[in-house]
Amino acid sequence: IGLVGHSGAGKSTLINLITRFYDASDGTIEIDGHNIQDIKVKALRQQVGVVLQDPFLFQGTIAENIGYSKPGATRHEIVAAAKAANAHDFIIKFPDGYDTMVGERGARVSGGERQRISIARAILKNPRILILDEATSSVDTETESKIQEALERLVRGRTVFAIAHRLSTLKYADRLVVLKDGEVDEIGTHEELLAKEGTYAGLCSKQTELSKIRAW
Repeated sequence: IGLVGHSGAGKSTLINLITRFYDASDGTIEIDGHNIQDIKVKALRQQVGVVLQDPFLFQGTIAENIGYSKPGATRHEIVAAAKAANAHDFIIKFPDGYDTMVGERGARVSGGERQRISIARAILKNPRILILDEATSSVDTETESKIQEALERLVRGRTVFAIAHRLSTLKYADRLVVLKDGEVDEIGTHEELLAKEGTYAGLCSKQTELSKIRAW
């Protein structure tokens, strides 16, 4: 499911509701027919993986940061997750490999490397629900391609909520939910929403025009 809308439309609010960082004051959110407010927060979050635009890495080794999502994970499992996230090749180039200290908030690795470590962490967790919040927005084209390839492996067989500024990255979503002023404005596939010539079509048109201007 792709979540679309202008800044402030309610995309991040919806993600925070799904993960119960706060609860809905009206209505209900259900997973498989169960009201999420009837599910313990810890149990719910164990089933949710998150990949953010600016992922958090703590002061520790690369292996510790990947393994954080699955306490007790073996080195073999951590390496397998890193390979699936297209992170293994850059990790082994460090003199200390997986035992490299990432620094405060991951200062010793690049933005794209932090992102792939975060994806490896999510792969290791193997969640039923995955949230991607601008997961490829702050990297160069080559790095984005590697991250996109890793994300394609990660999303298989699970429910995914994806937020992306570049609408082209969401066009193949099974369903797009367009938010406007905190409410659902449109729901449909990329083709269906373009045909409606509504909010989504307008957003796509604006992005296309901006891309042409930048190309000049």
